[in-house]
Amino acid sequence: MPPRIFARGDRLEDGHYTVLEEIGVGGMGVVYRCRDELLLRDVAIKMLLPSLMADKKNVDVFQEEARLAAQLDHPNIVTVFDIGAEPKNGRDHHFVAMEYLPGGNMAARVTQGPLPLEHCLNWMKQLAAGLSFAHKRGVVHQDIKADNIFITNEGDLKIGDFGLARLLVGRVYLNSATKGMGTPAYMSPELCRGEQQDHRSDIYSMGILFFEMCTGQLPFRAQGMIEMAMKHTNAPVPSAKRLNAEIPEVLNRVVKRMMAKQPDDRYKSMTDVLGIVDDLIFEMRVARMGLSPRTTVRREIDAETEAAAAAAESTLPDIAAPPVPPPTKAPPTKVVEPDKHAVRNRDQPLIKKGQRGEEVFITGVPFFITTPKSTPAYKERPVVPDREQTPVKTNTGEAAIWTAPTHGPIGWSANAVISQDEKLVYIGSTDGRLYAFAAESGKPAFNFNADAPILTSPIYLDGKLLLSDSGGKTQALDSSSGEMLWSWEGGAPVVASPVVAGKTVVVCDRQGQVTALDVRSGRRLWHFSALDAIVAAPRVHGDSLYFGTRGGHVYSIAAHTGKLNWKYVADGRIVSTPSASVDTVYVGTQGGVYFALDAEAGRLIWEYPTYSPIQRSGVIVFTSVMFASENKWLYCCEKYSGTIKWKAPLKGAPAGALETVGANIICTSKEGWLEGFDTASGKLRFQRFLHKQIDSQPLIVKDKVYLGTVDGEVNCFEMVL
Repeated sequence: MPPRIFARGDRLEDGHYTVLEEIGVGGMGVVYRCRDELLLRDVAIKMLLPSLMADKKNVDVFQEEARLAAQLDHPNIVTVFDIGAEPKNGRDHHFVAMEYLPGGNMAARVTQGPLPLEHCLNWMKQLAAGLSFAHKRGVVHQDIKADNIFITNEGDLKIGDFGLARLLVGRVYLNSATKGMGTPAYMSPELCRGEQQDHRSDIYSMGILFFEMCTGQLPFRAQGMIEMAMKHTNAPVPSAKRLNAEIPEVLNRVVKRMMAKQPDDRYKSMTDVLGIVDDLIFEMRVARMGLSPRTTVRREIDAETEAAAAAAESTLPDIAAPPVPPPTKAPPTKVVEPDKHAVRNRDQPLIKKGQRGEEVFITGVPFFITTPKSTPAYKERPVVPDREQTPVKTNTGEAAIWTAPTHGPIGWSANAVISQDEKLVYIGSTDGRLYAFAAESGKPAFNFNADAPILTSPIYLDGKLLLSDSGGKTQALDSSSGEMLWSWEGGAPVVASPVVAGKTVVVCDRQGQVTALDVRSGRRLWHFSALDAIVAAPRVHGDSLYFGTRGGHVYSIAAHTGKLNWKYVADGRIVSTPSASVDTVYVGTQGGVYFALDAEAGRLIWEYPTYSPIQRSGVIVFTSVMFASENKWLYCCEKYSGTIKWKAPLKGAPAGALETVGANIICTSKEGWLEGFDTASGKLRFQRFLHKQIDSQPLIVKDKVYLGTVDGEVNCFEMVL
């Protein structure tokens, strides 16, 4: 086993990286999880063995290969950020800093048995896409194996360790005197024979990995290296279909051809494999949905549909947030006449700050304030008798660590955020102010007057706070003092939280305008018009920006140019933020349907009816997608087929997007419940009644929960899992 080189807390490159923990040891060195103190993210640093670095030629190869790997910018390839050397004990320890992926690797997954066929095909597509991309750029991996395939939190695959196999001494893994290159179970016949290799050697190794994914076992077993090499060279390729009858014959033939003994008998490129797998996925989706191929093609929006949508816009009620349960005798709705205390919003009538218990019109968007605590809205709602639930200890008595007031309700997407050093918590209120509180004590640090109600969450980025308000203004503030750095005037109210894409902040408003601003100056970079109200934050994934509209359209646009990729029409309004992985986009509607779209083309993959509005964002956890509906159920579906895995009852209607903490998924309810469920089984882990009405998402930091409430308070609770 390689010796320990660095310990927790050690600093690399003059404080650029801080070692957090050792996460792996291999034949080439040690892998650490480190904190990038400059870019504020966790990275994986692979520290190469000093014995490999003793030869200067190896150092040259390492640097060359790391530079090549860093050029492979693809969603299915592990991103290389940096290379460096850290002096310690009189020698340089060379390392490569890469993307940190906490989801484990394929080796751990295939030990559990064969993958479900549709999931297997989708993962094959991702691997084929990543390897094809590398080969087109002249980069050969030479050590494809399950250990080098990493899984993201969203259940996507990334190929790691490109080029690093070249550092291993020797070329053939045949004798104990050399460590060789490649792994015996995945080595191509030409590698076993010591012959010249090219990209087709990778295709052979990927064929073995595909076999393993389909069947849960390797095609060849041997007692030692020599026997394994002989089987790769001479043994016939076994049938994957005999081990797993669900495998279609065409896939069985694909895997066999990838594993042909002679390179010329294999596919010429991974692009050929990618096309076949893509066709199989499409055919499976068509068969599963009971549709003809024509009906699965993305719906095109013609001029007549566009006109109908535009006409419907004028009749749709305004939406910002669903109401909390009304009191027994609700006070009448008030539309306040203009007076000297009113807040002016440029394109809407003057309005007055709302009082508790009344519906107040904030820039044309109804926001339900609260009800007195003596009303039934604060009573626990009984669980429907047929909803079975594992008994757990329910905490209903602990008080908040601290509570701080604002002068208006906090709701919709006005979620709290925390500073980089975790010393300040920021949150907006409908009283028109952004508040900063000490994270430990709740002591006020500053507040910034935006002059318009805030229904959105600020963004903390490099010492700046980026904030949009319902007056249509987006501003950048100094995170320490609250001093304004720049301001941009939009043309319509903003109730969807802005998001950051690279060096831009993207703002969506209630007229359907999507605008990208330069983070440093506030200068407008590009603009896109959806012509339909956007009331939920978009989702950035890779170079794509996904968002839904109140009229039921789902858009994909290029995050750095604003160019339209595709557009889809759903069967219901969309007031929630989409969830996205590298190949799929998930979103729910107020009509109660949760559905999955192909991220590349916008085609429908599957849909799951809940028969109740879905108004909050779901979450992707490895091979599952989870979401909640207003009928107080939490659902977990298989991400590629939509098959229900489990569902669990909730104490109340969902408030804010779902959160994941470790192996738990956290859900808050409007009635004040905080609940945690096991992501694998749906088993209830804990419940806590907060005695607060909630309409926004909690901020969970380590062992604390920061939460804005409908009565205008900011609370800090202890998080007990």
